[in-house]
Amino acid sequence: MAADPSPLDIHSSGSFARIFDRSHLWVASETGVADATHLVAAAASARHGPIAEVIGIAEGGRTPAAAIAAHLDVPVRIVQARHNPTPAPYTQATGWVSCDVDGIPAGGLHGSVLLVDDICGTGATLAAVAGALATPGLRLISCVLCLNAGALITPDLWVWEVRDWVVFPWEAVPNTPLARVDLPIPTEVHLR
Repeated sequence: MAADPSPLDIHSSGSFARIFDRSHLWVASETGVADATHLVAAAASARHGPIAEVIGIAEGGRTPAAAIAAHLDVPVRIVQARHNPTPAPYTQATGWVSCDVDGIPAGGLHGSVLLVDDICGTGATLAAVAGALATPGLRLISCVLCLNAGALITPDLWVWEVRDWVVFPWEAVPNTPLARVDLPIPTEVHLR
């Protein structure tokens, strides 16, 4: 059953402002994303032990979740969640997250499961999906490729910390006069 959109009270101010310096667009290359997913898979196993499966948050988490699951040789499933009102650059999050986990039966997840998204802007999407999936005996481990410096929730694993809009290989580059700067090829994963 799809969960109704609901506000997520992460902290008392109710602010969901991501940090955007507006100095440039970060561009994640296919090579950078491939290296990042390999690093995340290795770090997740080393830190959290055997991973039973990977859950990707669509749309942005679909590609990295599939790659991480392939590295770990575990199944991958996709859930739907929506937080941003539009895909336009620099759109601030609303604090309202719609979440649909219909493809995963209640009690259908066990053990350590990676919850994957492309970016954690505020943390509201990760929190909403984790809440919708939570069941006894399940250990959700959150991981993202990018963590916005303004996020109110820190995932368990992330690769890049950013202070500007990020464009991933599966997205169209927005029309903006800002320079495009490649994210550096990653060499490590950050752990909470």
